[in-house]
Amino acid sequence: MQTPPDEPGAADGTWPEGLAPEGDESSTRSHGHSHSHSRTHSSSRSSSGSGRRRRRSSRSRRRRRTVAIVLSSVGVVVLGIVALAGWVAYQTLQAKSDLETAQSSITEIQKDVTTLNVTALPASVATFQSSAQSAASHTNDPVYRLAEGLPVVGVNLTAVRELSGALNDIGTQALPPLVSVASSVTPESLKPVDGKLNVALLSQGDAALASADTAMQSVQASAQGIQTAGTVGQISSAKTQFVSALGKAHDEITKVRGTIGTVENILGMNGTRHYLLAFLNNAETTGLGGGPASVSMLTVDNGSFAITDQASSTDFPLNQGPVMTLDQNLLDMYSPGIASTMNWSTSRPDFPTAAKLIEAYWAKFKGGVTPDGVISIDPIALSYILGATGPMTLASGDVINADNVVSLMLHDIYLRYPQSEIEAQTDVFFADSAKTIFTGITTTKADPTALIDAVSKAVSSGNMMAWSPVDAEQQLVTQAGLEGVIPTDNTKQSMVGVYFRDVSTSKADYWVHSTADMSSDVCTNSQNPTFTTTITLNSTETLEESQDLPEFVTGGVFHGTKIATEVYVYGPVGATLTSDTAGDTSVGATVRSSSQDLGRPVARFEVFLAPGETNTVTATFTGAAGKFGKPTLQVTPMINPTASTVTAAGCK
Repeated sequence: MQTPPDEPGAADGTWPEGLAPEGDESSTRSHGHSHSHSRTHSSSRSSSGSGRRRRRSSRSRRRRRTVAIVLSSVGVVVLGIVALAGWVAYQTLQAKSDLETAQSSITEIQKDVTTLNVTALPASVATFQSSAQSAASHTNDPVYRLAEGLPVVGVNLTAVRELSGALNDIGTQALPPLVSVASSVTPESLKPVDGKLNVALLSQGDAALASADTAMQSVQASAQGIQTAGTVGQISSAKTQFVSALGKAHDEITKVRGTIGTVENILGMNGTRHYLLAFLNNAETTGLGGGPASVSMLTVDNGSFAITDQASSTDFPLNQGPVMTLDQNLLDMYSPGIASTMNWSTSRPDFPTAAKLIEAYWAKFKGGVTPDGVISIDPIALSYILGATGPMTLASGDVINADNVVSLMLHDIYLRYPQSEIEAQTDVFFADSAKTIFTGITTTKADPTALIDAVSKAVSSGNMMAWSPVDAEQQLVTQAGLEGVIPTDNTKQSMVGVYFRDVSTSKADYWVHSTADMSSDVCTNSQNPTFTTTITLNSTETLEESQDLPEFVTGGVFHGTKIATEVYVYGPVGATLTSDTAGDTSVGATVRSSSQDLGRPVARFEVFLAPGETNTVTATFTGAAGKFGKPTLQVTPMINPTASTVTAAGCK
């Protein structure tokens, strides 16, 4: 029986050395054995070969099962790694999305804190807290933490987790005090009670900001220690931006706390304050609106307001010499009366100048407590405020409201008394009115939002102004738009100013209507732009009124035959006056010598109007090459608002 060709061994039944099956001696026997023995041995070989084949098949199956098990195990491991990587990637992407949302909301928080927008702050904080907490949760997942042990990728995951935790610390430690204070600032809490503001809100706000700042600086120190060596650039950059943002937040909080401290000083929380409150009379126009008809001393003590002294214009004698030294140029422009006549203290369109003059008049003729600042208001501003507070009843029995306060205080009251009593009686009326109105404002139950809107309108229209000799307080005045000054350059706006002053010693501006029309090529010609402004004045006074009304109203200089108004046109900064002309009517207008003031060329005119007459004046300025903003007009706040138009081709 032959060995199959696919089996080991030769055809004669022999095996290569070392491959013979155990117990097989055929390779050592001689070929000379008997035939029977040979047959027996052949049979034995056949049986032994079959056994060997079964053993080899069993070992092959075992090897295949082992390979399968190994491959299956490897597959499970691979799938596990893939699943681990996928889960970590998912958590990382979720954290990334949360961190981006947090970054966006923290910008809103910074804006809300800087602007003291307590209404919007809670929502901004809630968004940030939710996003930061979610990011921290995703990066604290056990599988995520396990993956931090991996080479290369692990350091990135650790840095992301620590940054997420730092953001979450901001949400849980720094922001809650701010939200707590913001939630206490309600319309009711802002209302004055018995003439006192709720100044405790300022103290609470400052304490909350201090607590938030401490927490932020602690987080900043921790974040600075986060290791980003070996991380991708995006993570390293994120850490740098985060640490920088916390530094900026600290700076902003410091500024806001400084502002709160300044407000606390203004409100007398760190010592009693005294302010002069000047009530301007627009019926006798000056550059800033009108001369002071009365002045009151306003005393503020820990948020409580009270008028503690008063004076009328008659308490400040005329022509007893200047109350302070002024530049000769101003005296030439506005006459020496600007420094010696209280009613002309507001002639120049610059409230700091007026405030210092009013303070000097008070010091010279009243004395006593040195004022800590000056505030002005006029009946036009009162009309806006009365629109929010509702009507008030004066000591005279008059009920004033938004519709009648201007006409009552700037015209009707002068017709109530005989000529010989007008000045004395109206002084009493204005003094009593100032007390009543101030008390009404500081005890009003009006909606604070409506009241703030009314005051904002009065400020933007130039009917309320303020000045402080303290730099930090003056900066706050400027930020509030109360400073009453004109721009010092043309960068943001190329402003032309038109200002009026009554020289009739009358209350006749009640009848004066005006327009101001400017045309400019500044948006198409930056090399030598021109600014041409035409001002029209019209008197609606009737001949009968000019003859029948008391001279205190129609004017003691011209006895009602005409109204004399000075017109001052201030050109853009650094410009040159190239033309000034006046119209001609039966009464006339004159061009006066030009001047310079506040870095601007000034065209000057005097316009005379008989009852019912109209006249015009025109001034043209040429600017030097440079940067010019959009052309604008600023005009004296008049009883009858000046209708202004600006025509400038190419301006957006």
